[in-house]
Amino acid sequence: MAAEISNSEKTEAITVPYPAFHSATRSNCGFVDIRGRADLAAQIPECLNSANLKGFLMRLAASEAPLFSVGCDLGSHTDLALEKHRREIAGGYVQVVSSWYSKIAPQDWASLFNSVGDAIENQSASDDWTVHFELAPIKVNLDGFNGLTGSVTTNFFAHAPSRQKALNSRERLIGVLDVALSDDRIMEAFKGRNF
Repeated sequence: MAAEISNSEKTEAITVPYPAFHSATRSNCGFVDIRGRADLAAQIPECLNSANLKGFLMRLAASEAPLFSVGCDLGSHTDLALEKHRREIAGGYVQVVSSWYSKIAPQDWASLFNSVGDAIENQSASDDWTVHFELAPIKVNLDGFNGLTGSVTTNFFAHAPSRQKALNSRERLIGVLDVALSDDRIMEAFKGRNF
């Protein structure tokens, strides 16, 4: 199998922090500032069903991490319009912002996520993954910084013939994403910036 990787840019900005919201189809606990608080990252409800998401968010929560998470979610569903071997889907998203806020330009994000996409493609083996990176502005009001900066939302989906196989595949995909977004890879993509 192979991974299908795509990307896009969005112009609409969200604001961080943001409050909790609930609807008939979604439930979001709101922004939780986990920077420097791995203990809080481990307690995020989405981590209860994913050891790899928990580990990924805990690593992003390290006080010196170059990226931090401003949102995540996991879910699964059946799409009967797809071929039988792809109909069960387990997916989610993780949205990250640079700890250096506006010092990171769109081309820096593109460099990083091109590298991450390559790493995901190289690790897909027998998995059927779809990953979409979306660069978008985000209004941040944290640490005395109150302005627009960039963020990248990684939407990821694992397709399989059964729900359990899709969940297992999604767990592998999150693990690959965590390794692909290593601090060393981030620093290489952002080289030349004065931090």
